[in-house]
Amino acid sequence: MGFSTNTFLFIFLVGTLGLYIPVRIVWPKLGTVVLLAASLIFYSWMDVTALPVLGVIILMNYLAGILIGILRKEKKVAAGITLAAIIIFNVALLIYFKYAKFILGISFMSLSAISYQVDIFRSKVNAQKNPLTFALYLAFFVKIVEGPIARYTDMEAQLKLPALSTERFAEGVRRFSVGLGKKVLLADQIGVIAHDILSLTNTTPALSWLGIISFTMQLYLDFSGYTDMAIGLGKMFGFDFKENFNNPYTSTSLTEFWRRWHMTLSHWLRDYIYIPIGGSRTGITYVNLMVTFLIAGFWHGATWNYIVWGAWNGLILCIERFFMKHSKIRLPEFLKHLITLFVIVIGWVFFYFEDLNAGMAFLPTLFGMGTTGVSGFTLRWFLSERNVVVLFISALACTSLFDFLGEKMREKRIWDICYLGILAVSILIVMSSTFQTFLYFKY
Repeated sequence: MGFSTNTFLFIFLVGTLGLYIPVRIVWPKLGTVVLLAASLIFYSWMDVTALPVLGVIILMNYLAGILIGILRKEKKVAAGITLAAIIIFNVALLIYFKYAKFILGISFMSLSAISYQVDIFRSKVNAQKNPLTFALYLAFFVKIVEGPIARYTDMEAQLKLPALSTERFAEGVRRFSVGLGKKVLLADQIGVIAHDILSLTNTTPALSWLGIISFTMQLYLDFSGYTDMAIGLGKMFGFDFKENFNNPYTSTSLTEFWRRWHMTLSHWLRDYIYIPIGGSRTGITYVNLMVTFLIAGFWHGATWNYIVWGAWNGLILCIERFFMKHSKIRLPEFLKHLITLFVIVIGWVFFYFEDLNAGMAFLPTLFGMGTTGVSGFTLRWFLSERNVVVLFISALACTSLFDFLGEKMREKRIWDICYLGILAVSILIVMSSTFQTFLYFKY
């Protein structure tokens, strides 16, 4: 039951809002129960067999958090041992149930649980005593599948009393509309181009570039579209989640890209892996970077393509850091932008081709090697008028132009008709087409 399905839009969302808002107004404390029940139904709908696993994760982390909170002041060593044990527990479940028996959403639950335990140990937050409130923190349906990764430090006050208001709800609808439009009007459409080209056994360099660039845009629009929908849904229910994207494809370095792409994951990796193992202060910074991004690759999947993707990103970040520190050469901004895009696109090759051999075989085709170019398809075949329009709008959506237009539209409520139009057209497409899952569901 993805966010862009008939079931979610017309049954689950309408029913949950219809029950939650009156209950939240009349009996505020019962709102948590309604949202938790809705979250369990949402999760069960997708994989009812995984519900016991979710229950175990919630129970063990709830108990561990309370124990760490009790021990952290006077028995630091015991608190540290408890922290290590619960981290090992979460990582072990992640490895087993994600890679041996895939369970949806366990990746994001595990990261949220680990950050919660570490922050209690660091005395940044107190353990949540209410089991229902804690369960909602981990299992809230808005963020459980693809994030954004919400830390307890950011949600603690909101979990006690979500801030419902008419304006917040309206802003949530606007944001949800944009996300749904990104998904069904752009990402799903451009995804067809990417899939059709990248599925060819023989192709030309021009077609190969068109295919992987299409996938590059699809991945961003799909994932950022989901994030927009999640943030919008959060606002409808009175929650504020942190932004997850900030026009990453406008970056002029891979370092900047990782400050703009999947920001809640980047910040999590920085605060709970990179800095604890030494960061840029102790040890060998380049080793710390490589370790961090190898872990990031493994988190996405226990296959060689993701390990190579992590290693590629770690390597380029190390090279960037070295030249920024030791070289006096300063490249023009447009050239740095092109080089950064090139590096990003090459990395996404290993995201698309889960078979490492297929990915390695595809790379030479980008440069006119290892291909006969006799697939029977030409560049003109894929550049129909419709596809050109979709590609052009998708490219614009990957820049800051859409954000600028959104800001201008929000200044005057008359422009809300545009958001309603996007929502209406998107819903019509959802009703008349086959559901295409979000790309990041599998992570």
